[in-house]
Amino acid sequence: MTVKTLKNSLDILECFATTENALGVREISRMMNLPTSVVQRTINTFTEAGYLIQDDNTRKYKLGYKMFLFYDVLSNSKDPHSTIYELMQNLANEINESVFLTYMDNEYGVTTKIAESNKNVKYAVSLGTKTPLYIGASCKVMFAYLEEDRQLELIAFFHNKQSKEEHLKLLKSLKEELQQIRQNNWCVTVGEYNEHAFGISVPLFNYKREIIASLTISGLVYDLDDQREKYMLEQLVKVAHQIQSHISKL
Repeated sequence: MTVKTLKNSLDILECFATTENALGVREISRMMNLPTSVVQRTINTFTEAGYLIQDDNTRKYKLGYKMFLFYDVLSNSKDPHSTIYELMQNLANEINESVFLTYMDNEYGVTTKIAESNKNVKYAVSLGTKTPLYIGASCKVMFAYLEEDRQLELIAFFHNKQSKEEHLKLLKSLKEELQQIRQNNWCVTVGEYNEHAFGISVPLFNYKREIIASLTISGLVYDLDDQREKYMLEQLVKVAHQIQSHISKL
């Protein structure tokens, strides 16, 4: 098995972390942009091993009993992520806005944890959401800490039909904003990723001081004003400082 094959297999398994519904082979094939034959072989392997089970009526698949073995171990261990989630939920309750944790995953930022607000009308973020790594506060605050060569690679990845000169021009247009993000150690965007939403983000680093994640407050733009933005940023920075100590252990 090649590393690429293993990565595809794990990505297929991760599809089941983004929904509570059972998934069919064709659905996964569309989600992953992979041939149905490849998806079917991988699904068969996971099913035989107990990581997935198939519904006899719908013929679709969902997580199997083996996954709960991992859940039990994590639930009974002192997992830093459980503490991180508690801190996130406390923040969400304090500011009454959604808070989410985003990790870098190659060219994307992936939402891995969400603490929801109590609002009836709110900006919803889904677990497993993938966003290009230079768009929106949660991703841009990570993008700003990457080496320039890596930044250029990412822009080229998402704009592969453009020339290198166009890639350089786009990166140059972002340069001042990225410098400001590094200077402030936070990022605020309004209507960038979604026209109705704002994002306030701070970076999180591993023990080597390499950027790996971000913590973000997000809500609807009509709930934002200068005073509220300042208050939320202050609270976010405080909680991020606490979370940073746990992130460094991962």
